[in-house]
Amino acid sequence: MPPQVSGVLARLRAMGRALRCTGERLSPAQRQAPAPAAEHEGAARVARQMSALLAGGVSTERMFELVRHDVADTGEAGRITRLVADGVAPADALASGRGPEWRVLAAAWDLAVTSGAPLGPALSRMTEALAALERLRERRSVILTGPKATVVTVAALPPLALLLGVVLGFDPTPILASPVGGLLLGVGAVLLACGVGWARMLQRQVEANDHVAGIECELAWIVMRGGGDPGTAPRLVADAVDRAGAEWVPFTQFLAGAPLRRAISSAQAAGVPLASLLLEEAEAERARSHAQLERDAEQLGIRVLIPLAVCVLPSFILVGVVPVVLSMLRG
Repeated sequence: MPPQVSGVLARLRAMGRALRCTGERLSPAQRQAPAPAAEHEGAARVARQMSALLAGGVSTERMFELVRHDVADTGEAGRITRLVADGVAPADALASGRGPEWRVLAAAWDLAVTSGAPLGPALSRMTEALAALERLRERRSVILTGPKATVVTVAALPPLALLLGVVLGFDPTPILASPVGGLLLGVGAVLLACGVGWARMLQRQVEANDHVAGIECELAWIVMRGGGDPGTAPRLVADAVDRAGAEWVPFTQFLAGAPLRRAISSAQAAGVPLASLLLEEAEAERARSHAQLERDAEQLGIRVLIPLAVCVLPSFILVGVVPVVLSMLRG
């Protein structure tokens, strides 16, 4: 193989390595834990299965055995069920899961056990909340399909443009093997890596806001199902959230004026049962939160095109267009 061609191929391979390294540096969490969507899907599926088994009269010990046989041993659900089999308390095992969804389930389990509420309905409420977030994530994935495909297509254009130049008789190899060509390849690789990394960063910023709103009202509803007192329900919920480390329920949600406190005040003032008001308040909070998450996803479908215009397209011009044009001028 001619030395010039070998040098060009080496530089193109360096571009590929730079892109791969950039993607790895930008997502260290993905190398250490499952993807957030995968964590959520596992937690929702396990909660749904546990709720169905408990509704069918299966004991908690037998329920975890059945769940363990149904899930993959290498997954997060398999690890949690093994902890329960080894004698760890179910709430503690759920709280050790990777992902906030597991800690929400841990808080619900803890409250159901301590308040004497039925476990089946408690897990069923959590399942509905997690399933709603799952549908939202699927919708966002559909919204971003077009922009992602556009970025991938444009990123693949530089080598295709070089190949087209060779087919048309304007071989850009001498240009790329020169110092100018090395500069073009280097700058193009940096721009392409920045564009891909920028697009991934925008997507992760939106995903980081994923949460299920109104969980504190759902947890208070569990306390009321167990015969708890409305006055002590916020404290019991806060304690369970603290033990489980459920980050989806910030402690600001227990202050005066928060949805939970508003529901309790309204129920006491009107003299109506608190449980139904808690569920209505949770659903209203969830609807508002999901509307905002949908707006963020739709905006992301537009914002993700900014890296395409600023970084990826200039990279295509530097690597795929300029060398062919210079080769044509030399010819």
